[in-house]
Amino acid sequence: MTTTVGDARQLGAAIRQARVQLGLSQAELATDAKVGRQWLVGLEAGDKGSAPLNMVLRVLAALGQSVVLDPGAARPPASSSRPPVAIVITAEDILARYTLNPSGAPGSRGPEA
Repeated sequence: MTTTVGDARQLGAAIRQARVQLGLSQAELATDAKVGRQWLVGLEAGDKGSAPLNMVLRVLAALGQSVVLDPGAARPPASSSRPPVAIVITAEDILARYTLNPSGAPGSRGPEA
C-alpha cells in the first residue's frame, strides 16, 4: 500500500500506523531505529517538522518502509517539456549512501559524495 504524505503530521500518522500494524511498541521501534522513544513519540505526533533526515530514514527502514518520490503528486513547471520521471528508492539505499565506511577505504561514501 502506498501512502502519500505532505507534512510532518501525515508522516507521523503513517509511521504510527505502520508500527501498530507490525505490533511494535514505540520503545521497540525506537530501539530498532536507534532513536530515543520520546523523539519517536514526537515524530508520530507530527511535532518533528525539522527532524534530521537520517533519523526519519532509520525509523522507516526499521519498519521496512521505503521512500517514493512521485512527480505526479506535484504539478511540473509550465515550461517543462520533459515527461515526469518517478524515482523509487528505499530507506536502506539512502542510509547506505550516507554511512561512512569506518576504514576509510576507497568506495566509502558520505554526505559530501
